[in-house]
Amino acid sequence: YWKENKLASSGINAEYGEIIADTERKCGVNKGISDDPIHLKLYSTRIPSLTLVDLPGLTKIPVGDQPRDIDQKIENLVRSYIKKDNSIILAVSAGNVDIANSDALRLANQVDPSGSRTIAVITKCDLMEKNEESTAVLEGTSVDVKLGLIGVINRNNKQLAEKTPIEKILEIEEDYFLDHYPGIADRMGTEYLTSQLCDILIGHLKRCLPMLSDKIAKQQAFHREILKDIGEEPSDPNQAMIMLLSQFTDSLGKSMEGRYTYTVMRPDAQASKKSAKQGETPSEVSLIPEETSAGAELFEVFQKECNEKLSVIPADKNLHDLKKTIRSTSGVQPALFIPDGVFNTLIIKQLDMFDLPSQHAITKSHTCIAEAIDSIAAKSMVRYPKLERAVVNISKAYLAQQKKITEEFVEEYLEVEKAFINTNHPDFVERYQVAAALFAEAEADEGQNKPPAQQSKASMYTYAEPSTNKNALEKLMAKYKLGETATNEDRANKEAELMEKLLIHYFCIVRAHLVDMIPKIVMKFLVRKLSTHLSSILIKSLYTEDKIAELVQESDKITRKRKASSKMMKVLLEAETLVSNIAVGRSIE
Repeated sequence: YWKENKLASSGINAEYGEIIADTERKCGVNKGISDDPIHLKLYSTRIPSLTLVDLPGLTKIPVGDQPRDIDQKIENLVRSYIKKDNSIILAVSAGNVDIANSDALRLANQVDPSGSRTIAVITKCDLMEKNEESTAVLEGTSVDVKLGLIGVINRNNKQLAEKTPIEKILEIEEDYFLDHYPGIADRMGTEYLTSQLCDILIGHLKRCLPMLSDKIAKQQAFHREILKDIGEEPSDPNQAMIMLLSQFTDSLGKSMEGRYTYTVMRPDAQASKKSAKQGETPSEVSLIPEETSAGAELFEVFQKECNEKLSVIPADKNLHDLKKTIRSTSGVQPALFIPDGVFNTLIIKQLDMFDLPSQHAITKSHTCIAEAIDSIAAKSMVRYPKLERAVVNISKAYLAQQKKITEEFVEEYLEVEKAFINTNHPDFVERYQVAAALFAEAEADEGQNKPPAQQSKASMYTYAEPSTNKNALEKLMAKYKLGETATNEDRANKEAELMEKLLIHYFCIVRAHLVDMIPKIVMKFLVRKLSTHLSSILIKSLYTEDKIAELVQESDKITRKRKASSKMMKVLLEAETLVSNIAVGRSIE
């Protein structure tokens, strides 16, 4: 790169060697090619503001290290640039070759059939034969290009070897056209070509102004939004740390409660002041939720793991061969009624089936909250990966600690249920009356049968009050009353049937309690504890002088992204100014 006012012949020659060296590094030393461009910027008060793309000349025969399909590769490379509607094509042809055979004009005509963005340039005009045909070519009557045809004379091989200055070649060029083509000399030469290109560029830009303005505006809005999301570098790491931790815990609490407001707290005072001036509230912005909140996810866990999975555990599972069990506990002397020990032993075994599903519900709830921690930390601390990892690790460690406490509490609750089998539970038995809802058979005589599916569903969650219909109760008790002629087998069958009914009913009572208790326990020991204590735990663990500077350090990716967008905003501002100047007819130099 050259700086302004530093462009000189010696500078060009020095840079020319670097261009050759760079070309050889990419393409080899034996005429190889590459589609990787070399960008060269020239700064000077003596050159116009133009962007030129020097494409390789079209060729037909491979030489050196060039591949066999070199002609097609070069043509594809050239076509990829000149096919763009916003490009201006300089179709360069040698003056000592019949212009009808010009590959450059042929290719330009394919992508620009109207010739509205093609300008023909004839080189080596000093080698052309001076006749009517050559005059017609330079006058542009033999070639139909809307932007005109201009002849130029460049340095030949001898002049290149002797490093003849450009200024000297321009004088030779001007004298040649004045001597040989005086009628069109004012429309020939490198200086006229330069002037025409500037005029063409301005005219082309004016035609594209609406499209360019729209593109510039869209790009500015895009990069402005990126810079807004990223924010500025925090001026006070201590304040940034407090704000980030507060943002995280507040967002986590709101997500668990299902409030769709995502807190956006900028850790730089300057950004907050800017937002306040623009009428924004720097603390929080309401958004339409893009995903389900953690509270909604947790509710799904309660529904699936508690209501559904606990409720599908069959109440009569393992209740087989009850006659043998009852008989074994009776000994030599049969009991007058069902032994309490048998009932207690069997119901405790039935309640053991709740252990694994209950613990699984706690695990699923823990996983749901842990995923919420990951998600919210990633959103609120995207600029600070080290702080994000530290916050997630501490939060999950505390959550795991609370999970263990929750599991122990649920385990203790189940042990409490097993420790005392309350046969006086109002939903189980009232004095000597058996709940009528368990035995629809007695009421079937009164013509009030319900479908089996309806009975099963009702017994799973709700329990009817003991029947006050004395006639029905008498029939019900009579159903299990043995006559004088009853055999021992009849007694065993009746006892086993009644035992099964009572076990199922008590099992359903405990299940209903558990379905109601597990969500409450999770909310108490996981959600509420996390919301109440996590903020102070994070501050105590992370807000120390030796950690703040390290943790409140932006990632290299964010830094590069901000730098790139800031640089692009400057370029777009310059482009916007340029377009505005063109629109009002000012010079683009």
